[in-house]
Amino acid sequence: MNHSTEEIVPYIREVGLQKRDSWKNLYRRIYDHQFLYCFCGIIHIQIEERNYEVKQGDLVIIKPNVPHKLWLDEDVQGELYWFHCDLFPYQDKKWHYTFYNTIETYVTLFGNELQYKEHIRIDPVFENDIRFPEYMTMKDQETTEYLFRKMYKAYTYEQKNWQLLVRGYCYELLYSILRQMGDTKKRDLSKVYEVNRMKSYIAKNYYKPISVQEICNVTGFNVDYASRFFYKMTGKKLKEYLNGYRVEQAKKLMIDRDLKFADIAEMVGFKNENYFSTIIKRYEGKTPAKLRESLIELLLLDDK
Repeated sequence: MNHSTEEIVPYIREVGLQKRDSWKNLYRRIYDHQFLYCFCGIIHIQIEERNYEVKQGDLVIIKPNVPHKLWLDEDVQGELYWFHCDLFPYQDKKWHYTFYNTIETYVTLFGNELQYKEHIRIDPVFENDIRFPEYMTMKDQETTEYLFRKMYKAYTYEQKNWQLLVRGYCYELLYSILRQMGDTKKRDLSKVYEVNRMKSYIAKNYYKPISVQEICNVTGFNVDYASRFFYKMTGKKLKEYLNGYRVEQAKKLMIDRDLKFADIAEMVGFKNENYFSTIIKRYEGKTPAKLRESLIELLLLDDK
């Protein structure tokens, strides 16, 4: 079930500063969310099998019931601010503080599973399938640092109405995170649109002697930038995708035995039959002749 960000009512139960404590050899699990922000140094965090070298300006969100390890770099002194919180209102919101601050119960967090399933919080999915990331580098590091310091000060010195104060700071932090995620998502959607424009151009013009430059021109970006984000979004270089598309079109034509390979090569945009044969062998692992026989055999099997 998706949640609205308007449902967020953070309850911060504890705020701290970590300089030495670590658990490198054992996985820990927690019942709520823990936000950690690196002010300086290097902190190593392993979440399941994913390893992060956390440096100044990096934010990590440890999610409920997800195994993780944490240790500080021995050569570079680190400074890590953190807080535990609920993102939504819960009846048992005070249970966790007592649990975390009692040594006999805290050590059970390092077992294979959490004992009290009814106290495990959900990790929400918001509108447009947005989730809080487990790792990100904050753009506005000055503001992020300010918010963590103010939260720590309010909690540590038990300032009057500290819970209201830290909730306000937390709202500002969450807004900053979601805004940055939204900007990233918008950029990714924009790139998806441009990639689709390039694919569409290829589909309409593959039979012509088009170049990578011409394909990139439809985006309005320079060829290096457009080629890079095409590769990032598809896992294929533009020339590789173009040749692959031409091969797929050629395979449709190969079923017609009356068509010569030289004619097929020209019809799908390859400059000559030799180059066509080289690409077919590279992509299909067969010569054009053997590929044609295989395709016709498959067609006959389908007709039976």
